[in-house]
Amino acid sequence: MSLQLGPALRRGAGHLLSRAGLAVLAAYTVVMLVYQLSFNTLLRSLVTGLLPPGAPAGTVPNLVTLPVPDAVAGVLVVVALLAAATVTVVAVRTFVAGERERVPRRFLTDRMVFAVANVAVGGIAFGLVVFLGTLLLVVPGVVAYVGLLFMLQYVAAEDENFVTAMRRSWRLTKGNRIRLFLLVLVLLGVVFVVTFLVNVVLGTALGVAFGAGTSGLVSLAVGTVNVVSTLYLLAVLSDAFVQLRDGPGPESRGTRPPTGTLGA
Repeated sequence: MSLQLGPALRRGAGHLLSRAGLAVLAAYTVVMLVYQLSFNTLLRSLVTGLLPPGAPAGTVPNLVTLPVPDAVAGVLVVVALLAAATVTVVAVRTFVAGERERVPRRFLTDRMVFAVANVAVGGIAFGLVVFLGTLLLVVPGVVAYVGLLFMLQYVAAEDENFVTAMRRSWRLTKGNRIRLFLLVLVLLGVVFVVTFLVNVVLGTALGVAFGAGTSGLVSLAVGTVNVVSTLYLLAVLSDAFVQLRDGPGPESRGTRPPTGTLGA
């Protein structure tokens, strides 16, 4: 089956802007805000500790931080990363299943530890494969990235371990890798433009309104844009996954018995 890019982009937006999608977006935004503030707290403390005594105040990064000890900030970073992985799994399950009104309870509970563990380890493996491929004149890295693009969908929605998920993603993307590459390029281009505009427009507006020292607020705004773009990317790729999975081919549901998928 040939991947339809336009419908994937439109339906991805529809999934994200539905009641279920907005609920997931709200949860992800809160989690990533906690992560960013906690990370900023640790980073500011680290930089301050490395500076010599009497260093100018301007050398300390202007970051929005939490009024908590470093140890607490460190714990919050770890908790936020685990929560982000959990919300990512829930988001993919919701988008693949096409749920728009609500997030089914089973999406939050069914084999969540298994899914999060495989998302975490699989993400590291994915990154290493793409990195090694990129070292080989870039093109193999791009091919690896596109070929393994649906690992997350197989782990979250079809309850596969990350090794099987990578193998099945490689098979599923065969014949559509150029289209998938173009789809990712379009999405990244949109994200780049929006992020640039937020940096310039919001940075200028805050600078005029409050003077210097607003870069920390702009950074949080850019982080929010990244949250929205990340979930939109997940929604679009989940729609592309369903298109290819349910179409004719070796990975189609029509050619093999169901595997107890959460998105069925």
